[in-house]
Amino acid sequence: MAYIFRSFAMYFLYILSFECLSAQPKKESSVKDTAIQLQQQIQSLQNEIKELEYSEFQENNNSSFSTYSSVVTDNSETSENPLDKNLIKQDRIEIMQNVDADNQIVDLKNEPLGGIFDTKGGINVGNMPAITNRGQVAFLGAYSGNNEIPIGQISSTLFATTVLGQRDKFSDYEIFLGGFIGIDAQTWFGDNLKRVDFNSNPTTSFSKNGQNIYLTSATLYFLANAGEYLTASYDVSANENGDFSINNAFAIFGNLTVSPFFVTAGRSPLTVANFGGGGTYVGSVADYLGVGRATNVSLNYKSDTTNISVAAFGTNDQTANFSAGFFYGDSWTKDLSVGFNTGYVYNLNGAENLSIPMIAPGKTIGAYNIDTNVAYNIGTGVLQVNVGWVTTTGAADFNGTGNDVFTGAWYIGGNYSLNLAERDTNFTVGYGQTYNAAAVPMSIPASPFQDGLSASGIKNQLVFSAQRAYFDNNVLFGPEWAYQKFYGGSSMNTITLDISIYL
Repeated sequence: MAYIFRSFAMYFLYILSFECLSAQPKKESSVKDTAIQLQQQIQSLQNEIKELEYSEFQENNNSSFSTYSSVVTDNSETSENPLDKNLIKQDRIEIMQNVDADNQIVDLKNEPLGGIFDTKGGINVGNMPAITNRGQVAFLGAYSGNNEIPIGQISSTLFATTVLGQRDKFSDYEIFLGGFIGIDAQTWFGDNLKRVDFNSNPTTSFSKNGQNIYLTSATLYFLANAGEYLTASYDVSANENGDFSINNAFAIFGNLTVSPFFVTAGRSPLTVANFGGGGTYVGSVADYLGVGRATNVSLNYKSDTTNISVAAFGTNDQTANFSAGFFYGDSWTKDLSVGFNTGYVYNLNGAENLSIPMIAPGKTIGAYNIDTNVAYNIGTGVLQVNVGWVTTTGAADFNGTGNDVFTGAWYIGGNYSLNLAERDTNFTVGYGQTYNAAAVPMSIPASPFQDGLSASGIKNQLVFSAQRAYFDNNVLFGPEWAYQKFYGGSSMNTITLDISIYL
């Protein structure tokens, strides 16, 4: 019996030892398989990271060609990628900051705007109804260089800073273009207006009534990134008269990811002033003291809320000239945003000003302006109020009485924009008044291709206009009625249907 028990015990120990020996390789094999699978997953993730880094490298270094609007603006309502494209474009540090307390990535599409128009502070009117004057952004958007809007809609005053602000959306070697077409159907009625040509000589009077349809502008924009610190801009335009002109041809030296300062050199609009009180087509009554383009070198500063520019250029009489401009735009609360501008130009001669050199030839007459805009959310839309004032810095015989006086203008404008019946729509009213400008020649809104200006200045101007977007907001229709009262007692009514098309 003892023998049998001893034999059974030995057999049991033998079986147990065999099971243990056979289980050990299985356990080691299982751990080994798990490690292999983990290594494979790590390798797969490393390959995906390399592919993403290579794709980013290709995006930033390969030459390519695209349209400005297709990259900067987004009219589509859906995306193939479940992640928001703005989140994808953030750098690694910003992505790490977009993680909540539960270590989950924040869905920026469901986050409230930081201010009423922009997610990073400052102003970006790209997602609100377009408000334009002669195709360019007006009211609050005219104070900001952050707008994600079609290139033809960018304010000429802040063109360089806006383009440079969108630079990181393109590769370091990329050509991009855009276009703008302006068409205006007009009818006018009032009094015969005395006119002068561009040499201040009397010419034929302007007919008191008429109508026509005009191709007022056809502009093609070429821009190119030529490295990390150089962006070049070149645009040409023509109209139905066959007039061909080079508008801008300049280079921007700088990169806002490295420094907020940049330099421009070439022919470009001067960053000085923003005048309001106009409509969709008719400009401000203060435009006779405005500036245009000049071949200049400028030093600029840009932040999310502020744009500052100081430019040096030459006047028509070969003397030195300079200008300075300050633009501020920010959302103070969720519903309240403010824009502010002040600017100065030493001599209007040589800065594409038509009126002052005609009435005060050879004199150094500068201009100074101050302008502000307040926007507030009301109901489903945004109500804006814009006021401003501009004056000359020198006196001349602006009234034709033999006495030297300062001339200037003030204006006020209001706008309400909303999405009405599934289309972006806005309504504008503007009023402006000049003083001491009886003998200052000014542009007549009707019939834009005239060979002269009014012999008498505009004393009062009243404008009512509306605007509505079609075709993915790339086409704007804007009916307008404008009334001008001249110092000589004449008056003119102009009704315009402005059509702006952005490519």
